[in-house]
Amino acid sequence: MRDAATIDDYHPETVYFERRLNAFGPQALELEVAGIRARLEGLSSEQKSQLAARYGVFARRDASPAPDLVVSVRHADRTEFLKLRVGGVSETYRLLTRFEGEDLLAWSYEWAALVRFDGHAATLAAASSDRAIFDRCIENFLRVAFAHLALARGGVLMHAAGVVRNGRAYVFFGPSGSGKTTTTLMSAGDLVLSDDLLMIVRDGAGFAATSVPFRGLVTPGATTNSRYPLAGLFRLVQDDRDFLEDLGRPQAVGQIVQSLPFVTDRAESAPRILDVVSEMAFATPVKKLHFRKDPGFWRIVENVGGSAAEAP
Repeated sequence: MRDAATIDDYHPETVYFERRLNAFGPQALELEVAGIRARLEGLSSEQKSQLAARYGVFARRDASPAPDLVVSVRHADRTEFLKLRVGGVSETYRLLTRFEGEDLLAWSYEWAALVRFDGHAATLAAASSDRAIFDRCIENFLRVAFAHLALARGGVLMHAAGVVRNGRAYVFFGPSGSGKTTTTLMSAGDLVLSDDLLMIVRDGAGFAATSVPFRGLVTPGATTNSRYPLAGLFRLVQDDRDFLEDLGRPQAVGQIVQSLPFVTDRAESAPRILDVVSEMAFATPVKKLHFRKDPGFWRIVENVGGSAAEAP
């Protein structure tokens, strides 16, 4: 038997987005991440200004003639889609998605969206113009949209930390609590791409990592949207000593896939995901990094091109 909160959830169908939903205003803002461009239309002047400041280097001053996705932002005709469960029940953030052919339906507490990838168009219905709620709606939608757009381009949005040292990007990944934020805090003087989410895209014969507008817990706003050649991918394991453990390609692929948000629920996407991640694991060293909570792990990570070795 479902609880009351689940029964009262509203699950939009495609027809919902055919309703006449009002825009917040006449303004538009375009964002670019790793060459992928999304234009948000239907913003008020204040919303455009606030989002441009929030997304900084990712906000484009000039509009491209053919963005990868044009998002029509509209005011929802309801105050919520999913209900926040009450009564002392702990709840992980709920985001529901469903594909209808190549069209993606996605919805959460205060927003719902229909993305027509074939038509490069989307409708995003936000429940409120309140700044905190509206910004949250925009950001959570963009995470989903850019994850799918990156995959279509042969890249991935990855739940990982990224640090640039000597011009190369080192990507650290693993489940929550594995130490992603710790690696960034232990990298004084280096450029931190993120401690939570980053994007990996094709770069010639290899791959490159870049920041995304969606920031982590302690990482300040990105100062660059440049791409950096990928030096290695490191699955984090907290330990009492620092050493690298080799991963076979099937194991490496499996570990990486577990850190790809938003795209793994659809069975039809599995072949594409496996192709992209397999190419990444072929082009880039993927190792398990056992590390202590100190900067000593860099002594072995920087030599990732050689054999795995225990730190002295």
